[in-house]
Amino acid sequence: MSTPPSPPKYDLLSPEFFADPHSTFRKMRAEDPVYWHPQLKMWFLTRYDDIRRLVDELDFSTERLDQYGLGAPPALKEKLEVVNDFLNLWMVFSDPPRHTRIRSLVTKAFAPRVIHDLRPFVQDLARKRIEAARDAGGFDLIKDYAYPLPSAVIAEILKIPSGDMDTFKAWTDDVMNFFDPSLALERAVEQAYHGVVGLGAYFQKIIDERRQRPGDDVLSTLITARDVDEALTAQELVATCAMLLVGGHETATYQIGNAIVALLRHPAQLALLRDRPDLLESAIEESLRYNGAVFQVMRRAKRDIDLQGTVIPAGQCAFGLLHAGNRDPAKYPDPDRFDITRTGERHLAFGHGFHTCLGVAVARMEVQIAVAELVALPGLALATDHCEWLPSLAVRGLKSLPVTFST
Repeated sequence: MSTPPSPPKYDLLSPEFFADPHSTFRKMRAEDPVYWHPQLKMWFLTRYDDIRRLVDELDFSTERLDQYGLGAPPALKEKLEVVNDFLNLWMVFSDPPRHTRIRSLVTKAFAPRVIHDLRPFVQDLARKRIEAARDAGGFDLIKDYAYPLPSAVIAEILKIPSGDMDTFKAWTDDVMNFFDPSLALERAVEQAYHGVVGLGAYFQKIIDERRQRPGDDVLSTLITARDVDEALTAQELVATCAMLLVGGHETATYQIGNAIVALLRHPAQLALLRDRPDLLESAIEESLRYNGAVFQVMRRAKRDIDLQGTVIPAGQCAFGLLHAGNRDPAKYPDPDRFDITRTGERHLAFGHGFHTCLGVAVARMEVQIAVAELVALPGLALATDHCEWLPSLAVRGLKSLPVTFST
C-alpha cells in the first residue's frame, strides 16, 4: 500500500488563507522564503528582493502558458490548445523582441494626452454613480461603482459599446480563472475556452467593422499598423484587443474596493486624507502596497537559478507573491501598518521592469478619482463587519463591499 502524500506545509487554498494571507506570508518569509508547493507544483517567493529578480531578470521568462492546464484530461485537449494558442499571442506572455514590438504599438493607448482627456469623463461617471445611490443612502461599492467606472473607461479607449461590458465581464472572469490554481482544472479550462472564443469572435467582428469605418481611436491605429505596416499578424491584432479589454478594468475595479476598505478600517488615516487632500496620490500608493489587486506574478526559469541558496530548476515556474513582497520588513518599516504618509521603497503592485503594467497611469488616475469622490461623502461607512475576499491566487479583491453615506 502506497503512503498518501503529506499535506503541504502551507495551505494556500483555504478560506482562512484568503481571509488573511499575511499571517501565512510572515511565516513563509521567515522559514521558507523560496517554497516548493507539492500540491500546486510550483515555487512561491515571498521576499521583496527575490520577487524583483523574478520580474527583472531575463533568465526568467513570461512565456509559460504550457505550464497552465497540465494534467487536463484528454477530452479537453483541443479546448486547452485553443486557449493556449490565443493567450500565447498576448504581449504579457511574450519575451523580447516580440514583447517590445507589440508594446510599442499599444503604448499610445495610454499616452499622457489620452489620460488627461479621460479625467473629466471618469469624474463625471463617478459623480453620476454616487448621485444615483443618494436616495438609498449607499450601494455595493464593487458592483455599482468600482466595476462600472474602469469598464466604461476601457470601452471609451477602444470605442466599443459600453452596453456590452456585462458580457465582457463574464468573458474576462472566465479567462482570469485560467490563471488561478485554486480552481478545479477541468472547470478552469472549460471556462477559459468559453472566454477566449467569445472575446475572439467579438473583436473579429469589431475589427471588420472598424476597418470599413476607421476613427481616431486605439483600435483603428492597431488595424492600420496591421494593414499598412504588417506590424501585427491578424491573430495578434484580435488577441491584443482582447488583452487590452481584460487588463483594462479587472485590477482597477478591485483596487478601488481595496483602497476604500483600508481607509474605512483605519479612520485616523481617512480623517488625515480628508484634512490633507494633497495626500491622495500617496494614499493610493500605500493602498497598492498594503493590499494591491494583483496577487502574484508568474515566471518560468530558463536555466537553474539560485535564490539565496535555493535552486529553481530550469523549466519550473515560480509565483512571486506580491502581497508578501510588499510587506517585507526588510524593505518597509512596520510593514503591516497602513500609513498614507509612507515614503521609501517602491511597491511591486504593478510589477517592475519592462513588464510593468502597461495601463498603470490610467489605473492610478481611475483609482485616485474614484477614491477622492467617495471620501468626500459625509458619513461614509462600511455596512457590514464581514468582508468576503475572492478565493483567488490571481487577484486580491472583495466579492462585494456594501457602504452607506449621508444623503
